[in-house]
Amino acid sequence: MDHIKDYISDFFGFIKKATTPVQSVDSIKERLEAVGFMELEMNEPWTLNAAGKYYLTPYPSMLVGFTVGSGQFSTKNVKIIAAHTDSPGFRIKPDPGVNAEGMMTLNVERYGGPILNTWFDRPLSIAGRIALRSDEVLKPKVIHLDFQRPILIIPNLAIHMNREVNKGVEIKVQKEMQPLLTQLIEDEIKDNYLLDLVAKEAGVDREDILDMDLNVYCYEEGMLLGSKEEFISCPRIDDLSMVYVAMEALVESKHNDGINMVAFMDNEEIGSMTRQGADSAMLSNVLERIRMQTEKTEQISIHRPMNFFVISADCAHGLHPNYKEKSDITNKVVMNRGIAIKISCNRSYASEVDTIAAFQQLCDRAGAKYQKFVNHSDQPGGTTLGPLLNKYMPVQVVDAGVPMLAMHSARELMGKYDFLDSIEIFRTFFQLEE
Repeated sequence: MDHIKDYISDFFGFIKKATTPVQSVDSIKERLEAVGFMELEMNEPWTLNAAGKYYLTPYPSMLVGFTVGSGQFSTKNVKIIAAHTDSPGFRIKPDPGVNAEGMMTLNVERYGGPILNTWFDRPLSIAGRIALRSDEVLKPKVIHLDFQRPILIIPNLAIHMNREVNKGVEIKVQKEMQPLLTQLIEDEIKDNYLLDLVAKEAGVDREDILDMDLNVYCYEEGMLLGSKEEFISCPRIDDLSMVYVAMEALVESKHNDGINMVAFMDNEEIGSMTRQGADSAMLSNVLERIRMQTEKTEQISIHRPMNFFVISADCAHGLHPNYKEKSDITNKVVMNRGIAIKISCNRSYASEVDTIAAFQQLCDRAGAKYQKFVNHSDQPGGTTLGPLLNKYMPVQVVDAGVPMLAMHSARELMGKYDFLDSIEIFRTFFQLEE
């Protein structure tokens, strides 16, 4: 039981640090370096060794980590778990300060598809990156910033002024989702208040700040709940739960042959069509570079057989007890009854009959339960990293993830036992020797 508590409390600690994609990658780097992973640079030569542990961050919100087998030094056998670092939320616009009788709110834009009403009346904070003036025109200095304290809130309008709120009222982001930052007093400078605040927090001169990429995030911490503490409630479960599980599995597993890899990419919530997203050639380029290094050859990888298996790890929709009709009529995925294998004949998920069967055998080997998820026929769902990975790499892919409720809420819910089982499944995957 103590070991279970350790995983869960460690996950809550990770979520507290992993507030935006950039901060998530920083936290993963810290974890990997603590257990001996070596950083590689894309613009420098690589030297890879048997039993080596490596990671690289081609972009600040994307990380690829991998271990080389201690025995046969080959890339014929490559096992990958892919997940995404981003979550729906809000990005602060340039020159964001809006003053209403001394009450300063921030002008924000929506990122992805958050459930808007879940962001009201919660403690919020700010994190991201700022770009500073430098001596090299095309290379500004970029630093990462996280306030790590509650400095924002989006107050609800009182029901007395919004009598229809419980009947369902459209929420306008431009008007109603502006978070309250501060109450200005008479002698405070009202212009560029946030810029001054950021400069002070970062310890830099405000005149050196050229641009800011800052996001609003839910500051609340994770917790166990339910009469038997069988549920996990916290922000950003989708998809940082799968990021954490994959990271832990990579760190804890040992293998003799091939390459074990995690690929954490950004911008899945907005289509992945960025350089750090899955809809780019970056991951396939990294794999080719690894292959060329480990096998000391210039052959193009497509000309030789390679055994790839990819788990596209993204959370699944669990059955909601108040909306049972939203789930498929014969394939009901329930929290704490096993990880979900995601299936779609329209290929919004990449799972195929052989990869589904392979994942079932993997779960059996790990001693873990599994379920099969398909969307209600009249309720189409979203897509995942799986089909995009197939676009650039014709490899075996299965889509799977923990079932959850309140997906895209400011605070989400998953089953404790599914979370713990997924660690064992992914660890077993990385330790397979076949």
